[in-house]
Amino acid sequence: MAKLMLLSKWREQTFLEPRPSIRTFQKWCTEGEIVGARKIGNLWFVDIEINKTKTGNPLVDRVLEG
Repeated sequence: MAKLMLLSKWREQTFLEPRPSIRTFQKWCTEGEIVGARKIGNLWFVDIEINKTKTGNPLVDRVLEG
């Protein structure tokens, strides 16, 4: 079961001040830059487990898994 966290809360826990705007994070989610991000309705969520284990780079992910 996926552990989902609101994008705004994930942003606060992951980035120190000064943080990029929430709009920047939404753009990154749309472009696939944030691993494990998904949109449900009008809200963006981040799957915490996927985000911790994946980098977004397929080659690096394969090296880290093996």
